[in-house]
Amino acid sequence: LGFASVARPLFIVTEGEPRRRKSSATGERWFCGDCGAQLAMLVDYQPDTIDFTIGSLDRPDLVRPSFHLFFGERIRWFNPSDTFARHEAFRPETRGLNRTG
Repeated sequence: LGFASVARPLFIVTEGEPRRRKSSATGERWFCGDCGAQLAMLVDYQPDTIDFTIGSLDRPDLVRPSFHLFFGERIRWFNPSDTFARHEAFRPETRGLNRTG
C-alpha cells in the first residue's frame, strides 16, 4: 500500500465513520466501515500525524510518493522501476521511534 502523512487535524473523513483496530503495540489502523478498505494508521510515537492510504483518496494521482519503506520485506518479484529512495525498514529520520526496544 502507498501511504502519505498529514498533520492529524488536517485529516478529514468526508463520509461514514471508520472502524478502528489496534493492530500492534504501537499502532491503530482505520478501515472503511462499509467495504473494509484500509484508510489510515495512527502510531503512538507520532501522535501529531496520521498516515493514510493514497488509494483511498478521490484523486490519488495528486499525491506522488518519494520513498519506499520496509523495502527489505517486499515480495521478492516486486521490483519498481522508479528511482525513489529504498529503506530496508524505517527511514533513519523517523520521528519519535524508540529503536532500542
